[in-house]
Amino acid sequence: MTHSPTEPDSSGEADELDALRQATIRLSFDRDSPSSIEAAIREFDARIDALVAPFSGNAFIEEVARQIKSECRDSLLQHIAELI
Repeated sequence: MTHSPTEPDSSGEADELDALRQATIRLSFDRDSPSSIEAAIREFDARIDALVAPFSGNAFIEEVARQIKSECRDSLLQHIAELI
């Protein structure tokens, strides 16, 4: 049986997914400053990377982390655009 990178294959992966789901990351930034927004996004990415660091090299966890970072970046930028 081959592991699909779209499903967890161990309790460790399931534990890491739970940690990602439960993670609360608070960021502060100036919505009128593109550099402040980008710095906040970099901080968010770094915190997600730190959460998944124990699973470095695990394709499933790395893909989930990439998706979370992308979705959160898009959501943040959309929210800021709606405020302007």
